[in-house]
Amino acid sequence: MTHLSEKRVTAMKRILITNDDGIGAVGLFALTKALGKKNEVYVVAPDEQQSAKSMAITFLREVEVEKTELPGADEAYILNGTPVDCVNWGIDWYAQKGITFDYVLSGINLGANVGIAAYYSGTIGAAREGALHGVRSIALSVGTHLSTHFEYICSLVPRVMEMADTLSPQTILSVNAPDLPPWEVRGVRIAEVAPYGYAEKYSFRSAGADYGKTADEINWERPVNFQLGQVVLDEKGTAGQSSLIGPGMVSIKSGMLTDDDLKYDLDCMRYGFAAVTPLSSSVGDDVALRKLQGRFSSDQVIAVFIDPQENIASGIEMRNRFTGNLSRYAACIRRLGVPAAVTELPGYGKLIGEAEESLKGGRAEYVLRRGLSAWTSSDFDRIMKASSARRVFIAGLETHAAVMQTALDFRRLDYDVTIIEDCCASREGHDHKIAVERLRDAGCAVTTSRAAVMELVSVLNHPAAESVRKILG
Repeated sequence: MTHLSEKRVTAMKRILITNDDGIGAVGLFALTKALGKKNEVYVVAPDEQQSAKSMAITFLREVEVEKTELPGADEAYILNGTPVDCVNWGIDWYAQKGITFDYVLSGINLGANVGIAAYYSGTIGAAREGALHGVRSIALSVGTHLSTHFEYICSLVPRVMEMADTLSPQTILSVNAPDLPPWEVRGVRIAEVAPYGYAEKYSFRSAGADYGKTADEINWERPVNFQLGQVVLDEKGTAGQSSLIGPGMVSIKSGMLTDDDLKYDLDCMRYGFAAVTPLSSSVGDDVALRKLQGRFSSDQVIAVFIDPQENIASGIEMRNRFTGNLSRYAACIRRLGVPAAVTELPGYGKLIGEAEESLKGGRAEYVLRRGLSAWTSSDFDRIMKASSARRVFIAGLETHAAVMQTALDFRRLDYDVTIIEDCCASREGHDHKIAVERLRDAGCAVTTSRAAVMELVSVLNHPAAESVRKILG
């Protein structure tokens, strides 16, 4: 047991750790020992293997709990239930003692939880339960069931916690690292969940007294024993899908790689990268709901805000002018009821306070931007498909990079694009000016926030003309 007096309290976080491999798992030991050096750590873990339990809970029987000790943990308990039971019990038990948690960490799991495995994983199920309690939650997994290398993924945890701090507690971060020594891991990628996986197909094998028998040889007049066996995929059915991904999670280190090669979590693992993947804890599809309710169907325009984040804005020229313009423009967009899509770059801090306050309560959808263009995000693609708007107003940061690439992609898709010039900026004013010229040459209209808002009032025939004039000053 580690005593609080031995820790550097200034940087200390209060963490609940669980897993689905059980209290005796080496991954749990490694994580608890690593985090216990600088944090207040509590462990509640299952008494035995609970893989593939997803979000199962124990029902119609009592759950037994036993106190134990674990290196690095301030307290530890063993529970004869599922990973979700452990999180539920741990959060409620410690709440009675006045203890709340900054994070729930689940893992380190032996075996990657990538692709469709995310649906079944007890490791991710436990993290999702933490998110449902409003606690920022992270699932941690290493590439093979015989993993021995936990140093790299443990070293990533503080960085991933910082990422989680920039997101809603309802978003889980799933971290998968290859089973390699730290010096052989090729880096970290922010990736999407692969729409396929190494556990897609199963075969049924006769077991017990029927082991090795064919269907014709089995006596079907009595109960028959079968064993569920995983089948490694043999064909490359989707771009980037690997026939070499199986329970051993083979890593390939040679060959030239493109962004498409590393788009998905499974492929990052295949090529020796660690992958950080955001997962929603919501059981609903808000974009689909809005579409069915007709909230997007009749809109003529949509406003796009590219990465209006504090850490990016801090380095731009004339920051105060930019943030003031952007905040007033965002307030007008909200007042006019125009739907908005707001992109965020992971790890770059919170949204600019004034702009976030202006958009709050409006019709804004927030998405993580994983590539240079907002269109590289599947969430952004879904939002645009749910909207019938063919005209887009774009504002945001790094005019010469993300703003420009997003706008050019809109033009390639035949959208009418208007750039709000005084609500766009780059770190270097020269980059901004050149980008605006290129966007104008590409067919984008370029205007000011004041002119754009007045045009929207006219186009939408909106009765809020007087109130938006007051906002603009």
